[in-house]
Order: sequence, then structure tokens, then C-alpha cells
Amino acid sequence: MDTKLRALKVQELKEILSKASIPPGNAKKQDLINKILANPPAIDVFHTLHPPKNSKPVPPPDHDDLLAPPEEVDWTVEVSIPVEPASPPKKSEQPPSSPAPAAPAPPTLVLSEEDKRKARAARFGTTYVEPIQQQPKKATGENFDKLKARAERFGAVPSATKVRGKRTAPVENVDPEEQERRRKRAERFGLPLSGKA
Repeated sequence: MDTKLRALKVQELKEILSKASIPPGNAKKQDLINKILANPPAIDVFHTLHPPKNSKPVPPPDHDDLLAPPEEVDWTVEVSIPVEPASPPKKSEQPPSSPAPAAPAPPTLVLSEEDKRKARAARFGTTYVEPIQQQPKKATGENFDKLKARAERFGAVPSATKVRGKRTAPVENVDPEEQERRRKRAERFGLPLSGKA
């Protein structure tokens, strides 16, 4: 009963006490519940306003409960099921027709990349923007005479005349003192002498 009273609001508890002619006063909820439990007339008013529910057991539902544990089954007992003798198939007047053509499988559509992008744009509600076609690059083999004239003007070696292959180290201008130091160092550490030394 205490839990039922706790479920009520303070206003309802004050109403129960006032109907039982008990002054509720300015009290907290727990004090009001204690006053109701201490006074039998207040308990009677509570039962009239909130009749107790009948504690009759609820009948089980007619349908199976899927969450209920499975019934115990004795697997050792054999239950005989009457089997009707198979009657020979009756011959029909119509000859058996050829098997019905199976429904053709829906053809798998091979969509191009553009079709896939259009479908994706439609699915997400956006507009399809066609990709920009790239302009083919000009042939790198421009007029060799132009390249040669440009090289003469700017003092660069035209790329067509460069030797394709290994990249060579830049040529260093080394004074004789530096060459002598490098040679001595190579001898000291047992390094091979390079052609520059």
C-alpha cells in the first residue's frame, strides 16, 4: 500500500486527507503518506478512490507464446503415423506438355560509368554534371627548328639533343688544393680514387 501511495501526487494525497477530514497542512509527500497510513478513515477513503485490483490470475493466451521455453518432448517414444498407400498416378487424357519455359532471368544490365553516375545522382536527388573532356595535349615534338632557335636565344641545350639515360652528376670546378686533399683522404680511409681526383 505504501508503494501505491508513493505513486500518487501530493495533490491527490492532500485530497484523500481532506475527504477523511484530516487537516493535511503544509507537509512533505512522505509526511502525507504517513498520515494516511496512521488514520484508518484516510485508508478507507483511499480504497474508495482507488479500488484495489482483483488479484485473479490472468488466463494464459490461446496462442503460443514465442518467448516461452519449449515444451519437453520425449524423443524416445515413437509415434506411428498412418501412411496411406500410394495410388498409381492416373493417366490424364492430355499428353504431358513440355516443361513450361522457366521465367527468363532478368538480364543483368551492364551500365557504363556515366549511367552509374546518372543513377547515383537521381538516387540522391542531385544534378548530374558531365565530366569535362580533357583536350588532347599538343605533341611534345614541336618543330625542332623552333626548339633549336629558342635554345640559341636563351643559351639552353634543347631537350631533343640531350642524351636520354643516366643522370650525370654536375661537373664541379675544383681547385688543385681541394683535389689533393680529397686524394689524401681517399688514401687514408681506403676509398677508391674517383676520376675527378
